[in-house]
Amino acid sequence: MPGVVRIPRIGLLGAECSGKSSLAHALGAALPGCVVQEELRRVVGELGRPPHAWEQAAILQRQAALEEERAANCTLPWLIADPAPLMTAVYSVEYFADEGLLAEGFAHARGYDLLIWCAPDVPWASDGIMRDGPARRSSTEECIARILHAADAASLPPVIRVTGDVAERVRRVTSAVGSAQADP
Repeated sequence: MPGVVRIPRIGLLGAECSGKSSLAHALGAALPGCVVQEELRRVVGELGRPPHAWEQAAILQRQAALEEERAANCTLPWLIADPAPLMTAVYSVEYFADEGLLAEGFAHARGYDLLIWCAPDVPWASDGIMRDGPARRSSTEECIARILHAADAASLPPVIRVTGDVAERVRRVTSAVGSAQADP
């Protein structure tokens, strides 16, 4: 559409309980930016169970649609996706051995200015319904690494790995944002 300005975007990646939501909200305050909430969390809360394999595509598509809706109404300089829809594709690989959503997840990921990969170096905490435990967190982390390693890195935005507490992660991302804005 003529006259529509594209808002810069950050997509978050990371296994369960790796600090994505905490980082998203902290970045929303620091950059500042509008945060897109996680569709998977809403679905699990509504259904009272994890999704089935056949529900994954709709979750990925709804996460992407929520991002577009939020971008259309965001008056702040940044949009932060918690998480990027690519995480739904990763979960499909991890939980269902289904790589069918990867192409769509990567296609969406190409629209970000930065992908932030949260390390699982924060304490794991149960949420009573959605999280499977530290062992699953580790295997999902390995799945993300395999998927990113196999991806065409040239077609993706920069992937920034963040570790440490929320303040350290925010410093790392804001430094990357500053560097990206300084590049011609």
